[in-house]
This record gives sequence, C-alpha cells and structure tokens, in this order.
Amino acid sequence: MTASGATMLTHVHDLGFRTGEFTVEPLADAETARVLAILAARHGAETDAAALVPDGREAELRGELAEAAPGLSALATAIRDRLETSHSGVLIRRAHLGRHDLDTRRRLLYALAVGIGAPTATDRIDRKVVWDIKLRPELVRSGAASTFSEHADEADFHTDTQYFPTPERYMLLYFARAAACGGGRSSLRDARCVRAALAGSDEGRWALDLLSRTALPFRIPATFTRTGSRDAVEVTFATVFGDRPLIRFRTDTLRRGLAARPEHDTPEVRRALAILQAELDNPARRLETFLESDSLLAMNNHEALHGRGAFADPDRHALRIRIDDGAPQDGAPQDIGPQDHAR
Repeated sequence: MTASGATMLTHVHDLGFRTGEFTVEPLADAETARVLAILAARHGAETDAAALVPDGREAELRGELAEAAPGLSALATAIRDRLETSHSGVLIRRAHLGRHDLDTRRRLLYALAVGIGAPTATDRIDRKVVWDIKLRPELVRSGAASTFSEHADEADFHTDTQYFPTPERYMLLYFARAAACGGGRSSLRDARCVRAALAGSDEGRWALDLLSRTALPFRIPATFTRTGSRDAVEVTFATVFGDRPLIRFRTDTLRRGLAARPEHDTPEVRRALAILQAELDNPARRLETFLESDSLLAMNNHEALHGRGAFADPDRHALRIRIDDGAPQDGAPQDIGPQDHAR
C-alpha cells in the first residue's frame, strides 16, 4: 500500500447522478494496529467503540493518525476531495473491514471519519459518534421510533440532520450486515440534478424560487431533542434550497414542523413541496442499488439525498458517522417550544 490517495481510492465507473463506484485496498495490518493503539491511548482500551464521543481534539488526532497511518489518511483525503469536486456520492462495494470484529470496524471507521473532518455526536444525550442503524422492535412497538434509523419501513429521500441549524457536510454509511431478504435497497438523488430538473419548467422554477427564499420549520425527531422526550417540540427554520447546504429536505420532519407551526403551512408552500416531491419520485432520475455487507457509502450531505426501501430482516445493521467540515453555513435559527424552555 502506498500513501497516494489515487492508489487508495480507484475510480471504477460512474453510476449516474454524480455517484461513482470505487475500489480500495485493504488497510495494512501494521497501520491497523497503529490506529487502534492511538485510539486506545486516547479513549481507553476498554472503551466500547459504540460509545465513542467527540472530545474536541479531532485536529490533533488527525495529525497523529496521518503520521501513523498514511494509507488511511490518504484514503480520507481522496474521499473528501471527490465529494468536494466530481461526486456527491462515493460507493465502495468492498471496504475490506469485514475481517474485523464489529468493535474494530467501528474504530477504523471513526479514524477514517477523523481524517475527513470532525465526527459529530448523533444525539444530544449519549453523544455517540458511531450510530447503529438497525431495527429497534421495542421502540416500534411503543410508537417511539422517531427516526429512519430505528425502524424497517421505507425511508423517503432526505438529507441528514436537516432539522439542525448546521447539518454536517459529510456522512459515512457502512453496511456491517446487509438485509438477507434483499430489502433495504439504497436510493440516491443529487441536488444539482434536482435543481436543474426543476429549472426546466415554469412550475419547477416557481417552486425552486419559493423554496429558496422561504424558511420552513423542520421538526427535530424526539430522539435528537435536548431531552429525548416524545413530547418535546423543537424546530429549526431553514430554506429547502440554499448555498451551503445546497439542499436540506425530509418529508416527515417538514410535515411535523408545519403542524407544530401552522402559520407557515400555506397553500403555496404545500404546492411547492408537492412539485419538489414529484421530481424526487421520478424513477428516471434516481439511482437505486443494493449495498452488500462490507460496503461503504460516503456522501456529501449538503448535495446528496438518500433513501431506503423497506426490509424484513431484523438483523440488517449499518453504521453511520456524520462529519462536520467546520465551514460557515446558511443561517438557520432554532425555535424551542415553551415547554422545553421550562426544562
């Protein structure tokens, strides 16, 4: 293995809509050992990798990892460069992590994420960086499953953390175990392609204009509110289209946000969102693929929307890490309900 990003990340072909398929070489055993040793020294050898949290020293850690694992660092740089230039999605069919136990895979993915930027806490209570996307039957039965990562139903096209003021720039999605039933197929749309398609008609241009200048309320799922309470009402106001992010969108958080702030639920807004949804649902302009176990999908979360088909296999398991790049974004103020101020 060399430290060249071009060697580490090899372009195979484009899948369409600014998503490309790539191959990588296995991380050398010596580099793997050094990465694990550095993380153990920082977080403790006995720390469960599922409980890793941000410590505010990611830049320092990035430097240590670059010196100890130049191959991994080069891969991180190559992925980030692709996501900032030619692609909004980088798909690696075989990440060569499957030979490791799940805890080690979590640590190596975390190290890769640190090379790309600053991994963030998924939730505000436990502050986990590596988030498990798997069916949580107890939450589904109680009606408390408030996010796509907790149930097995279809997940419509969305960007991640569109309900927070500053959505992370990048996201890693690693499939520890694909659905044996063949379900859970992944779908991708590119924001540039969506905007271009809308600009091709009068009604599309009208919707694009309205959704670019009208801030709408996105309701934060209960799991990710400050208290984690099911009755917490927290929303973030933002436009669907902007400069940075280029797009933020999720149907259910918008629907619930508009229900919580009905003064913003106007006929014009409904019409514009319906026009956008019709474009997103166009089967001719979407990429759909099945991601096998040990595959890795890296996305520019400011430019790519992703979705998922329903699945029946309760053992389907993916790992997700969101990554901040530290750059300024469009303003998006939060609105916290009176009951939350009181807590």
